[in-house]
Amino acid sequence: MNTKPLLLIAGLSAALLLTACDRPEDPAKTRADVAKAQAEAGQKMQDARAEANKDVAGAQADLAKVQADANKDLSKAEREAGELRAEANKEVGTATDKAGGKITKEEAELLRTRAKADYDVAKTDAEAAKKVADQRCDALTGAAKDDCQSKAKADYDTAVTAAETRRDERLREADAMADAGNR
Repeated sequence: MNTKPLLLIAGLSAALLLTACDRPEDPAKTRADVAKAQAEAGQKMQDARAEANKDVAGAQADLAKVQADANKDLSKAEREAGELRAEANKEVGTATDKAGGKITKEEAELLRTRAKADYDVAKTDAEAAKKVADQRCDALTGAAKDDCQSKAKADYDTAVTAAETRRDERLREADAMADAGNR
């Protein structure tokens, strides 16, 4: 048998097959593939945006809850501080009423009571202010929180020291008045 024509036909077939591989894809198929890829990319972007929006909404809800809790704690602290002030002021009023008509020793005792009550009021006020400041500091983080807490503590210490100084001075005056009444 003659193999030359068969080899020639096989060679031509191979050449035709190889030239077919270099041909560009049909434009309609290319457009369809591009449209499909764009649609898939668009869907992925839409899904990513939806997920991001969901995460942001969750974070905003968490922030709102924390802020509401902080405001609630702050309101409670302020209410409690007001109650403590009222109670301390009531004690001062009671002490003042009891000592109203008495002289010298009773006046000295009133001065002592008032000095102690004023100290209690000032200390209660300082504690209340510190409690409110601490609540405000809790909303901060890092160095800002540390600075806030340090300032709150320093303000508290200053207020208490001033109250103690006033109390001690008034107690000395009361002692001098009582000594003068014993003569």
